[in-house]
Amino acid sequence: MRGKRNRRRPEPAKVLIVELRRSGIELVVPPALTVLEALERRGIGVPSMCRAGLCGACEHRPLAVERAPGGRDHRPDQVPTPIRLCVTTVGSVTRLVLDL
Repeated sequence: MRGKRNRRRPEPAKVLIVELRRSGIELVVPPALTVLEALERRGIGVPSMCRAGLCGACEHRPLAVERAPGGRDHRPDQVPTPIRLCVTTVGSVTRLVLDL
């Protein structure tokens, strides 16, 4: 029987940086908040309804996404898939660039 290798999973990001391209604002999202909550605390209104990721009211297509090592990477020529700000939290994504 082979010994099991101790495989370490990549550490999740500790914070998420959100760059609001149009506003020129950079926002740090701590682990306890969603992107939507962090935007609201900063006084930036974004349409939202369900806050559960179901309705799509807060959905945005990021201009760019950076992921932590081991996260699913996008090819540079690939447009990032839309995200729902009400459920996006700190995790494998380390940076979002939004057109807000």
